[in-house]
Amino acid sequence: MKKYSSIQQFRNIIREVKSRHDYKGKDEDGKAIYQHTENYPILKFRGTVKLHGTNAGIVKYSDGRLEFQSRERVLSLEEDNANFMAEMMKVDLSFLFSNIQYNEYCAVYGEWCGGNIQKGVAINGLPKMFVIFGVKADDNWVELPLYLHDNQNNIYNILQFPTFEVEIDFNNPELAQNQIIEMTIAVEECCPVGKFFGKEGVGEGIVFTAEIDQDLKFKSKGEKHSVTKVKKLNPIDAEVMNSINEFVDSVITENRLEQGVTFFKENNIEVDSKNTGQFLSWVVRDVLKEENDTIVNNNLDEKKVKNAIVTKSRTWFLNKI
Repeated sequence: MKKYSSIQQFRNIIREVKSRHDYKGKDEDGKAIYQHTENYPILKFRGTVKLHGTNAGIVKYSDGRLEFQSRERVLSLEEDNANFMAEMMKVDLSFLFSNIQYNEYCAVYGEWCGGNIQKGVAINGLPKMFVIFGVKADDNWVELPLYLHDNQNNIYNILQFPTFEVEIDFNNPELAQNQIIEMTIAVEECCPVGKFFGKEGVGEGIVFTAEIDQDLKFKSKGEKHSVTKVKKLNPIDAEVMNSINEFVDSVITENRLEQGVTFFKENNIEVDSKNTGQFLSWVVRDVLKEENDTIVNNNLDEKKVKNAIVTKSRTWFLNKI
């Protein structure tokens, strides 16, 4: 399986860009050396519409084998994900790989969306579609070819829809934040992909990718789809929390908990009380992955935070089932 990596928050990308820039190698003891000796770069990012569906991929290996996958697992017809594999097997997919050079594998990533896969967005109720947003050849990102689509078979290219541009000066990254927020609000108010198909409604947000390095990408969601309640869509500095309960209330949102249920469904895990512990573990991991800097910067006791997360999430999950 060639897993698609998680997309980070804006503040994480700021930290990563600065860390890469200041890295000067290792000392004689093998410890990393960081020194800020010159200005941080100014990078251009392209934004594409973030679709609310389920992550999907098609991987072709050098021996000709095709592998269909969700974010977390390889699919089979017996254990599919929202019928993604079953639908894609009806289509001639050779065009996806015919003009891309690779030695070991080529992976085509996208969002399987529309239909009843997710609720509360403009694309809900449209025919199910696979919207391609990334291609990797032998662990290297490939510039997404514009021709890579087959609309007659509901395979689209994210570049067929409106895109966005933002230039970020990493010496003063906060200067770009208002522009990012304005773009995100516009997408949330009227999804460009839904509008493309003649249906107006809510969009999820935008994924921004650096032109020079596709590993540098961050997501910006509108308030209706954000998993954290924030005053700004993408806070650069960790929000000051007055208490653990306030923090937990801000991160244990309906959207985050529903994402946990989606994770269960994608991995064929029964949404049942016997799996409560597994659900709670997923929620805790997800919060720590995205909000660890907030916990550290506000000197919150991680153990107490975990206990509070578990308490709130358990109540929701048991009511859900």
